[in-house]
Amino acid sequence: MSIITASIIFAAFACYIGVQALKNFQLRNLNASLAGRDFETVQKLAEMPLSKKILGAYTCDLYQLRALYLEKDRSKFEQMLRHMLDTTYPNPEDKKSFLEQYFHTFLLKGNAEYADWILQSIRAMGEQALTRCTEQSYAVMALHRTDLIETMNEQINSKQYYGFSLGVLLFMIAKQYEALQDTENAVLYYQNAKICFHPKALYVPHIEESLKRLGQPDKEPQAVQDET
Repeated sequence: MSIITASIIFAAFACYIGVQALKNFQLRNLNASLAGRDFETVQKLAEMPLSKKILGAYTCDLYQLRALYLEKDRSKFEQMLRHMLDTTYPNPEDKKSFLEQYFHTFLLKGNAEYADWILQSIRAMGEQALTRCTEQSYAVMALHRTDLIETMNEQINSKQYYGFSLGVLLFMIAKQYEALQDTENAVLYYQNAKICFHPKALYVPHIEESLKRLGQPDKEPQAVQDET
């Protein structure tokens, strides 16, 4: 290896290390400001051209959205939410992750208006399985429907859903059984839903609360029977 080649490699490596250090520094500042409820600083940091360049517009927008939500600035929050719904980010998975996370966050909080906004964007993505699961979740939680148990069980048995989406379907079936006062099946589906989620997933506290409300211990679930 020539001295010139080695110098180029070293310079590129040093540049990479420098960018990563700067990126971590900006993230620490953003997280510290958010934790300290210094929302003005979060906004300033997220709007800096340097932040957008090293962290990406998507990450910066997420921090601004979170800050506005915690600040309870409804007008600016809705403006930022609309901005993110209308924006096409370089990585499609970023937008998909954002839509799923915030849709279910608002759905569980009982904010049907914001959930409906996000549902429109999910429909526009054109992913049939995701759209179906999202629409039915909205129907159960926002419209209080209890007639989707069989349909959702058929979707589970189709093996199209796994992980988070599977957990959502199981939770929604449990919710319907609970509304129908079928405690046995509600508990069974809540317990099976829980094992599909990461322990820190937003649905877990709601499942635990539901099991407690139904007076059932949070124990290892039995297998859900195929009802088709």
